[in-house]
Parts: sequence; C-alpha cells; structure tokens
Amino acid sequence: MVEELPAVSGGRDWVALPVATPGLVLDRDVFDANMDEMVAIARSAGVELVPHAKTHRMAAVGQRQIERGAVGLCVAKIGEAEAFADAGIARLFVANPVIGADKLARALDLAGRVDLTLAIDGVDAAKAIGACFASADKTIKLMLAIDSGLGREGVNPDKAADVAASAADLPGVDLVGIYTHEGSTYGAVDRADLEARAVAAGTLMANTAEAIRARGLPLPVVSMGASASARAVAHVPGVTQIRPGIFAFNDVGQIALGNAGLDTTAIRVIATVTSHPDPNRACIDAGSKSLSTDLVPAGAHRAEYPGHGMLVNAPGWIIEKMSEEHGWLRWHGQGKPSLLPVGTRLEIVPNHVCMAFALLRKATVLSHQKVVDTWEGFGAGASE
Repeated sequence: MVEELPAVSGGRDWVALPVATPGLVLDRDVFDANMDEMVAIARSAGVELVPHAKTHRMAAVGQRQIERGAVGLCVAKIGEAEAFADAGIARLFVANPVIGADKLARALDLAGRVDLTLAIDGVDAAKAIGACFASADKTIKLMLAIDSGLGREGVNPDKAADVAASAADLPGVDLVGIYTHEGSTYGAVDRADLEARAVAAGTLMANTAEAIRARGLPLPVVSMGASASARAVAHVPGVTQIRPGIFAFNDVGQIALGNAGLDTTAIRVIATVTSHPDPNRACIDAGSKSLSTDLVPAGAHRAEYPGHGMLVNAPGWIIEKMSEEHGWLRWHGQGKPSLLPVGTRLEIVPNHVCMAFALLRKATVLSHQKVVDTWEGFGAGASE
C-alpha cells in the first residue's frame, strides 16, 4: 500500500509514518542520491566501488546498489555471501578470513555459483583455503589483509611482501590483491585531518602493493574500506577499489565527520516516549536492542554529538543511557525542559547505522514522501 505523507521539515514527516516503534525507516531517494554520488566519485577516480553490505544485510538494498553502478558487494561472513548470492549478486568479496572445514566447504560450493574472492591475513589461512580448493582441482582468488593503522587484523606492511610471496606459491591460490579497513581515519578531528589520514592510508597501501609486485606478483587490486575516508582515498594513485558501507545511508558518525547532513542521511529510527516521570527525564521504547550502545566513533566529536543517537525533533534531550528495551532520556538543553508527553514519537538518527540494521532487520521504505515498500534483512543464518 502506498501512503502519502504530509510535506514538512525537509519534505518528510518521519514520525507520522504508519510504523510500529521502535522501527527503522529508509528514504530510498536519499539512498539513491548517496549511491549516485559515490559511483560518480569512483568513476572519476577510475576505481571500483564494492559497497560493504554487512552494513545493511538486505537483498533489496544489495540489488539496488548493483543496479546503480556498484560492481560487486563486500561482506563479512560466508553466510552473508550465500544470502546475497541467492538474491542474484554475481560478484562477492568476503573481507574476513573464512576459517573451519565447514565454512570452507560452503565457500567452495559458493565459488561455483558466483565470482568469489576470499580474504587472508597470513600464510596459515592461505594454506587452509588453498588446500580446500586444490583438493577439488579449483583455484580461489585471495586478498591479503594489511594493517593500515587500526591495529585490528592484517599483516604489518613491512612484512606483507614476504607473506604475499609465501601465500602466492600455495596450490589452489590466486593472490589478486591487498585490502584494508582504514578505521583509524574515524579518529580525525577535522576535515583536513580526515583527508590527511585518508591519503596516508591510501599511500601506505599503494607502496605496500609495489613492494609485493617487486617480488614478481601482478597484484592488480588495492582495496580500501571505510566510509569516513572513501571520498579522499579513491583518488590516491595506486588505489583501485573502495569498499565503503555506511555512506549509502549515513549516520551521526558521518555527520560528525562532515561527510553528511540530515538531508543526506537516509535512515531514521522512530521511537515512542513511554514514560515521563519528571520534567528532566523520560524513557523511549528504543534501547540497546534497537540503537546499540555505540557512541560517535570519533571521540573528538562526542561533546558536539553526545549520547546514543540524535533526537532530531527533541532538541535539548539526550539519549544518555541504554538498557535493552529502554532509551534513558535526560534534559541537557538551556532553560526548562520541553515536555515529552507519553505517546510522543521521536525521530532518531542512529550513531552507527550498521547496528540499527542488524538489530531491527526490517525497514519501511519511502520514496517521494510515500511509503512504497518494506525491505527485510537476512535471517540468523547469514550471521554464520
């Protein structure tokens, strides 16, 4: 059923939507515009756009990203890859090592259905993956994870050439590139710092690729992966692929970094005030099972963007604390607190949109101020 909404602030009256709370709402027109912008950036830079689909884990979203110009999707787990393959996505990169005989068997089967690339962060992972594929007289494309400063997974750049050379010699393996999540860029204090961090991460990866190629390996792919840095890193010489995920929807984290505004943020969580026991505090029905407890990732911006989400239509109120089914609101504004009568519906931009998708798993979809669809997320099996 298509239902037209009243045209108010920004053309959307999010809280008037016929959606049970807590509920996730997605403006398809804003999503499309965000996709078109990043596709244009990728094309102008001559790089591939492979959005990280663990952000949404929705077949309809992944299909729409391909339709609008993405060349494939990146995922975090083999279960996600299987679900997107079932939805018709033909090219997938699992950007996390696939470990264990059962998951490797699934990867082998999946590689017979789609253009699949797997990840490694060392020789041991390459040996296990290569042995599985070699036993079936097949070869699998691999990408080597590089630690570009986040300190999570990945090989130290100084050791990458040795690891790459050892992995490339293994049967069943075709080492096609290196990849990173330049998550350290989220610590930027301003735009100049963000661009400098992005360029530094891209340059580090390009130099690492050159060191590997000096060993006689072609290594055609140099892949970067963060929405924070995607706009800048795409233009770094030597980068061939970007894998941002959040950019298509945006969230408070991207607003804090200057990458987005309310008009380019396609997602809202709608919540209802369920308790207002005194003037300075209230509770809503969206807690950690809807919004998560994530704060804005860049600590330098938390004073400007405090709490566990942005209350767009209740300025001065902060989601100060979360329990599973409760958001604890406190008044931090000037003067007397504005009233939040029980039953008031609130428009919230989540701090981290990936968690809102993962927790709510269904989105009411708008286009031109009308409810046009409902998009469902994958079930629990895609988490494996």
